[in-house]
Parts: sequence; C-alpha cells; structure tokens
Amino acid sequence: MMGGWLRRALFFAGWMLCGPAWADEPLVVAPAPSEIDITTDFTGTKLKEVGSIRGPADVIIKLVGPKQVAKLSRETRIGPFWVEGETASLEGAPSLLYLYSTAPIDSILPPEEQNKYGLVLEGVPVHVAPQLKAHAEEDWRMAFFRIKERQGYYIEDDSAIKVFGNRLFIADMRLPGDLQTGTYTVETLVVKSGKVVGRNVGQFRVRLSGIERWVWNAAHDNAWLFGSLFTLLAMLLGFALNAIPYRRAR
Repeated sequence: MMGGWLRRALFFAGWMLCGPAWADEPLVVAPAPSEIDITTDFTGTKLKEVGSIRGPADVIIKLVGPKQVAKLSRETRIGPFWVEGETASLEGAPSLLYLYSTAPIDSILPPEEQNKYGLVLEGVPVHVAPQLKAHAEEDWRMAFFRIKERQGYYIEDDSAIKVFGNRLFIADMRLPGDLQTGTYTVETLVVKSGKVVGRNVGQFRVRLSGIERWVWNAAHDNAWLFGSLFTLLAMLLGFALNAIPYRRAR
C-alpha cells in the first residue's frame, strides 16, 4: 500500500515539474489498482486516488459498484408477533455508490448537470418487480435508498477530497468488507462555473481469492456434485460426533 502511494506521489511530482508538458490537460488521474482480491481475512480496504487539475476548480469522484438484485420485505404485526408480509424485488441499482466532492454537489452543479452525470443518490434507476401501484412502488424505492444509506453503501461526502495549491488533489475511499464481486467504476469530474470541464473514467475488479474462489467456482460450475459432497461431509461429521463417547449428566 505504501509503495503504491509513493509511486503515485512521484508520478505527479514529475508531471508538475514539467509544467507546460501537461498544461493543456484539464485533468490527470493516477492509474488505480486493476484488481482487489477478497480472502478469508478481508475486512475492507482503502483506495487512494491522486490527481491533478489546472487552476482553481472543484472535483467530484463517483465510485459505482456492480448492479445487484435486492429483495426487501415489509414486516406485519399479527397480535404480539411480527411476521414477514409483502415482499418486493428491486433490480438495476448499483450495489455501492459513493459521491465524493470538494464542496456540496448542489452548490457547484445545477440539477440538469447532476442528472446528466448521475450525481443524485436517490436518482439511480431502480426497477421494482413485480409491478405494483405507483405509490407502492415509490415506497419500496425510498425504503431501498434509506437502507443503503444507513448501511453505508450509498454515501455523499463533500470533505473526502483534499486539494493542494489548486493543482494536486487526494481522496481516500474506504471500501467495506462485504464487497460484491464484479467491476467497479471510478469517474472523476472537474467542475468550473457550474460545468463539467474534465472527465476521467477508470475501472477495477473485485474477485474472490484462495479457498473462497475455489468454493464459489465449485458451487457454480458443478452445483449438483458440490451439493452432494457437502451433504455427505455433513452426514460423516454427524456420525463422527455420535461415535465420540461422552459422560451422561446426572
């Protein structure tokens, strides 16, 4: 981690010393890691984005995770008990959405520009299935966003990006331990006078590594065989535990 940070710092030191060689570029971003491996002891990780801009400007970083299918249920009270009531499946929304900026996004971009670049947390498209009445569908959508924000998967933070000398900017992005596997997109925008004047898009993949990857591949590529072996192992474990002598309590 430290080695990667030093390489990025040296990279931008060289760019800034060159001056005119990059003066025509409104935005330069250091390459992000191409892969993040999830192992048994994975508890999350921190990504550091380093970039340079030309003169005073605001910066927005949008981190988007792969799309997911979320199933929500509404609990219903029957007497003294709470039981599962209505359910709905929501599709198409990203599993993770971080919006980092140097100032509140509402204060640096008009609504039309925010919608154009997908910079509204509750503006991402979500398909609710099965089709419900309009007001019920909106209730499920808003419940989905509330849960995502409460769990820390949808975040808007206007203090996460630090700008130095109107040229260098640094952002720390903390990723949770239960990341969904797939491709993540990091989009960086430079904003001046209410307009986006610079844009950079990068990607990285999150994948399982070690025993988790082997189990996942086995369960998906040979589901019937994996299930049979798992059942057999569970039966053998049960027989072994029953065979162990124990002292009967009196």
